[in-house]
Amino acid sequence: MKPENIIRIKKTVFMIGVVAMALAAGAAGAALVANAVIGSLSFSSSLGAAPVAVQRAAKSDTTKVGLAEKGTVALYKNRTGATPLDKIFLPADRVGVGVVLTSDGWIVVPSADLLGHNELAAVFADKTSLSLDPSKAVRDDATGLSFVKIAARDLSVASFGDDTVLQSTDPVFSVGPDAVVSAAVLAQRSLPIQVKIDYVESTQQLGRRITIDRSGSAGAAVVNGSGDMVGLDMGDGTVVPASFITEVLRELFKSGKIVRPNVGAHFVSLDNLPDARDAGLAVSGALVTGGGKYRATEKGSAAETAGLKEGDVITFVEHDRINNEVTLAERLQDYAPGAQIQLTVVRAGKEIKLPLTLK
Repeated sequence: MKPENIIRIKKTVFMIGVVAMALAAGAAGAALVANAVIGSLSFSSSLGAAPVAVQRAAKSDTTKVGLAEKGTVALYKNRTGATPLDKIFLPADRVGVGVVLTSDGWIVVPSADLLGHNELAAVFADKTSLSLDPSKAVRDDATGLSFVKIAARDLSVASFGDDTVLQSTDPVFSVGPDAVVSAAVLAQRSLPIQVKIDYVESTQQLGRRITIDRSGSAGAAVVNGSGDMVGLDMGDGTVVPASFITEVLRELFKSGKIVRPNVGAHFVSLDNLPDARDAGLAVSGALVTGGGKYRATEKGSAAETAGLKEGDVITFVEHDRINNEVTLAERLQDYAPGAQIQLTVVRAGKEIKLPLTLK
């Protein structure tokens, strides 16, 4: 027999053995993730490694954040058949990525990943899988994230770091099931501005984001060099700060739902507005204003009832100054619906006090 034929036979036997072992594991209930590799079939040891063009972190950096990968979860279209092949999750079946927050099954994912799905399979770093019901997710419109509880115990979880200490150019890593993507912080306090209307924020949305120079998968944990999660990658160069996520989690533990005060105002953070002083504006505070489809104050809102007007600049909520470190929307989250608070407002150059009852 020719040597090349012997080699071909050995490769064939090896591949049959790999497939047989994988199917055996599938029959035992393990979640398998298939991956096409240059024309042959192999079974990936990662959560469905898809061929993506990313900048992978150096080996030493990967070692630092290795523990963070244990808190990663990938979401797939659920396989309900009874055959071993039905236990295999293909890369094309994956619909999103998320992070495990608690060992008993709280998971956070971008809300968009759950749309249009009745049932999903959550596949964890140890290759086990559990059913996930998107209809039971608690959606948080203020962050664009959804929180869902699955029946689980003893899951590996992400550890949280302090997102507020991040500085420009600090190295961070987006930890997804495909790779660890190295990135650097560009800005800590605001969303990217593309057009003028992007300056307008809502009291109902937590607009602050961490911006990075390279994103990984939407829903992946963004961690610092110690492997602590500082935010959730949204896949577009922006990161939802971890502090927002922990605040929601505390509320879910307390009441089982997300309760946010409703003010109904739109504003521009003057700290983010170029040449505010040249325009005759204060250089700090929240300028109440609309623009495009936005009204300065919504009809019948707490803001309108309190008497806030277009052009007012809110400088304090109670005794807390409003600036780029803590925006108006963030500060208002400190209070529950029904709370009565006092706003310090600069109107036509004069400082006034306005009482406001949150709805």
